Amino acid sequence: MTTTQPFRTAAILLTAALACAACSSSRNDAETKAAIAELETAVAAAKAEVQRLKDIDDLENLAGIYGHYVDKSRHDDVADLFAPNGVVEILGRGVYIGQDRVREYMRNLTPGNVGPRDGSLFNHMHLQPIIDIAPDGKTAYARSRLFVMFGIMNTNAQWGDGIYENVFVKQDGIWKLDYLHGYQTFYTNYEDGWAKKASAIFAPYARLPPDRPQSVPYDPYPAAYAPPFHYKNPVSGRADHYADPTWHDTQPK
Repeated sequence: MTTTQPFRTAAILLTAALACAACSSSRNDAETKAAIAELETAVAAAKAEVQRLKDIDDLENLAGIYGHYVDKSRHDDVADLFAPNGVVEILGRGVYIGQDRVREYMRNLTPGNVGPRDGSLFNHMHLQPIIDIAPDGKTAYARSRLFVMFGIMNTNAQWGDGIYENVFVKQDGIWKLDYLHGYQTFYTNYEDGWAKKASAIFAPYARLPPDRPQSVPYDPYPAAYAPPFHYKNPVSGRADHYADPTWHDTQPK
């Protein structure tokens, strides 16, 4: 079923009901009005569902777009995906608040260079997206897995993995990143692999101090740590204190 089919089906039913009401005298006014009201409600519900499905597509695309921009060090394009008051917090580097600071953080990843470079590899893949949209349709939460292949020719190479628990906000009809929170699961040298050696959590940059220390203290692999979930178990309904969708709202900006 396409995203527009629920709305089309309900609209067809409403049109048929209106036509029937105009040509039939076998039903009294009360019955006709009740039938039309019921179908109008169905059309409104279908329209809301179509919008929700469209929003999910837009959000999944936004996450993928972010990854492709990071791949090629398109730092300004990455920063442009954030809301004016957006926040970035990645790998224990600390918290950077506001779009201008996000831009500084991204540019700091490759000082003096913006854009792809010969001999540099930084594949930044998003997998397993879980997307939930708040009832007001203006805020959304997404969890995805990050898998990284990093390398500088004839210098070094690394594998990396992490979890994103991100918050999005819709402004003027456009979804934007509001709080991008990347948790480091592991980083390891290619030659060693994760079976032999994994790095400790990344420290803040001395050359670009954060606005605030990291919000959640944790240790990456080989320690066993599960980044906070924004959602409850969809079958059992069981949740821990991380599952409340307002969890990110409690994090100071």
